Amino acid sequence: MKVYRLRIRDEYLEMIRSGKKRIEVRVAYPQLRGIKPGDKILFNNSIPAVVTGVKRYETFRQVLREEPMEKIFPDEPSFERAVKRFHGMYPKWKENRYGVMVIRFKLVGEGR
Repeated sequence: MKVYRLRIRDEYLEMIRSGKKRIEVRVAYPQLRGIKPGDKILFNNSIPAVVTGVKRYETFRQVLREEPMEKIFPDEPSFERAVKRFHGMYPKWKENRYGVMVIRFKLVGEGR
């Protein structure tokens, strides 16, 4: 079991804390590619979680077509607005070079 420290924006941290956000989407950087179910995540050094699933995709668009939007962005933006959010966080060249990964998680102490 490995511990991954992930930094996320404060508005998303609140969504995680409240239980609304349960999927984290990242560019699949080499240092994250080994993440697997059972590993731990520490969000902003304050919220511990356990990885329950990991899936790789080629693009953010593919993620948004196949994963439940409300678990990624609980405020449920339009499809195009969600794509723009991702591209606001990650340049397109990183998406194209590394691909994208979906990390499903639950908070430590939370049921299934």
